[in-house]
Amino acid sequence: MKYNPIAPLYFDEENNNPKSSPKPALTNTERDRKTRFDKAAPMKFPVTEDEHRQLRWTYQTLKKELQPDSITHFFTMLVRFGLRHPDLMGPPPTYRNTDTHKTVKPNQIEKEMLTSLAIQWNLSERKTLHGVVFSVLNYIQKGGRLTHEEVQPFRPSK
Repeated sequence: MKYNPIAPLYFDEENNNPKSSPKPALTNTERDRKTRFDKAAPMKFPVTEDEHRQLRWTYQTLKKELQPDSITHFFTMLVRFGLRHPDLMGPPPTYRNTDTHKTVKPNQIEKEMLTSLAIQWNLSERKTLHGVVFSVLNYIQKGGRLTHEEVQPFRPSK
């Protein structure tokens, strides 16, 4: 049977205190490391109650066809379709800041595309995201269709 004392008689402060030990410096390769392109960058945009109902209804009608994992994944699919079809998109005609927000998780490439579109439209990223989602939603309501290939994530060229 091993004996463990309740209070150690000798306490080596230098070896046991993790705060006092210096951390090794990062090398250049660790600092210059690239982030993965598929790393998600969550973004939120506000919706009104009517817009919320409209988005949920569209999600329920297209759920079997597109097979998204969640409603957030469905919104991300809408953004991807909009980025592939810039002729459909336009700045949001109505935008109100509300307490209800919806989340989109674009990858790094899609995030850069949204940022450049926000600069081009001279709007915030939230307003731009709102404009893209509701432009695609209007396209669907006018009889447009989303194909599974057009809502796949953007990938970097090799």
